[in-house]
Amino acid sequence: MKRLKAVIFDMGSTLIEFENSSWVVLGEKSAHRSYDFLKDKGLIKLDFELYASILKNLLSSAFEISEQNLEEFRFEDLAKDVFKELHLEIRDGDYTGFLDAYYKPVTEQVTLIQGSVETLKYFKGEGYKLGLVSNTIFPDRFHLTELKRFRLFPYLDSILFSSEVGYKKPHPQIFLHCLESLKIEPEESLFIGDKLIEDIGGAKNVGMKAILKYKEGRDYTASIVPDGMVKNLSELPPLVRKMSGE
Repeated sequence: MKRLKAVIFDMGSTLIEFENSSWVVLGEKSAHRSYDFLKDKGLIKLDFELYASILKNLLSSAFEISEQNLEEFRFEDLAKDVFKELHLEIRDGDYTGFLDAYYKPVTEQVTLIQGSVETLKYFKGEGYKLGLVSNTIFPDRFHLTELKRFRLFPYLDSILFSSEVGYKKPHPQIFLHCLESLKIEPEESLFIGDKLIEDIGGAKNVGMKAILKYKEGRDYTASIVPDGMVKNLSELPPLVRKMSGE
């Protein structure tokens, strides 16, 4: 095997925990926050239940299509569909405020996963190129702020979000785009993430090595075999040294 030159990370539940609350609970809170924003601005008159129903239906439809074709949808575009459905006239400033209001319940509950900074610092110090590839429907500015808040940003040489690339994991394009930006061959890289299909299957399909970051309660029934598994990020450096034949 070629010597590993790059370690590429998933973000959610690998470096940063986004699921301290369930996505169902977060969706409800986000619906309330975004509705309150529109209400306070005098932009909406219908009741919350109808608004929430329209929002939920549009999100469900967008997710269903995205899961089938692996083309990521952007929450900015979906917001425009919501406004169109509600016949709302939204100014640019209100549009940004709506996006911020919707995302606020998510970012308020995210936490840094133990060992994230130390792990990135270790691999950077060993001369590896570091990348991040994450599935998200939200604007990159939200996640870049989180990466900076948790002091992860300075260590990363390449950062790719599916909402910006247009494709989501396990689509090969998003992995290949990261490898190209790092000027690394697939055989020279390692991916680590918490999902079998999106992270492990997607990475291995383009020729990368892949390590599973185990998450309690995650569905691991898919017949995809990772090249290794860790429960804590502190286990990653010795595992990579072993895989590299050191």
